[in-house]
Amino acid sequence: PLERNRVGINFSVDEGEPTKIKAISIVGAEAFSEKELLGLFELRTPGWFTWFTKTDQYSRQKLTADLEKLRSFYMNRGYLEFSIDSTQVSMSPDKQDMFVTVNVNEGAQYHVSSVKLAGNFVLPEAELAQLVRVRAGDLFSREELNETTKRISDRLGAEGYAFANVNASPETDK
Repeated sequence: PLERNRVGINFSVDEGEPTKIKAISIVGAEAFSEKELLGLFELRTPGWFTWFTKTDQYSRQKLTADLEKLRSFYMNRGYLEFSIDSTQVSMSPDKQDMFVTVNVNEGAQYHVSSVKLAGNFVLPEAELAQLVRVRAGDLFSREELNETTKRISDRLGAEGYAFANVNASPETDK
């Protein structure tokens, strides 16, 4: 108890030893090898340098970032319908090892069939078309699509349209 009707609280935390990742599995990947996909991850299983880098210690934030890298990897290679169906993180009974399993659904791979510009043009459409990095016949790439919208926004911004609204709306044709 403290004065003026207040209470002091102390928390005693025993963190224990950090849990090491024993195995990471990606289930459902067919287009790319599990080794290639795990190479994208920051989290690792124990190895020569992981005692120094601590990348073999489980972290929810690192796993979330790794899953976003995986999603971007697929989206930049034409897999518009890619999804991470579930992620299981389990601990061994002795609480020393973690096992991470990621279940994915790749979906179909898409190519760009055509590219159209639409809207109210304040610059010639031909000039804006030169800024488009996405071409018919290319594999769909979210990164290229984002780069195109950024380039058009920057060009319009250079003309004084600071709040230009450039949106990409890909339509899938199954």
